[in-house]
Amino acid sequence: MLRGAGALAGLLTGVTAAGTLAGCARPEGPDPLEEPLAAARDDAVTAAAAAAAYPELAGRLTPLSRARRAHADALAAEIRRARPDRTATVDAAAGATPAPARPAASAAAAVTALRRSLGTARDGAGALALTVEPSRCGLLTSVAASCAGHVTVLG
Repeated sequence: MLRGAGALAGLLTGVTAAGTLAGCARPEGPDPLEEPLAAARDDAVTAAAAAAAYPELAGRLTPLSRARRAHADALAAEIRRARPDRTATVDAAAGATPAPARPAASAAAAVTALRRSLGTARDGAGALALTVEPSRCGLLTSVAASCAGHVTVLG
């Protein structure tokens, strides 16, 4: 019996070690959070430009711009934490001067465009949340919920 128990313990140790080594592999390519990060940055710039172009929307769009900037900051911080190899890419994108957003033809068109973008961001963050580690799931579902709330407010 002891020989069998020893063999089982050895097998389990080997399986655990193999699993640990497989889990240590560094992911390559972009971090999955880079897409929602780019969307958050774009939405923040677009909302700020629309608020400047249509002052009557500033009360709704300024908080949206701030929220999406906060989303971008949180997503970037998570990428830097989990993937230090992507820090330069994430920071370069943050420092890049975006092309000035051309204001929509009307206030209604600006709201429609932002609602569409926020709906896409909500759906994308929600879908991605189902595929990532639990520690990232909360961040993504928070972003998705915030986007859903802003879609309602802009409605």
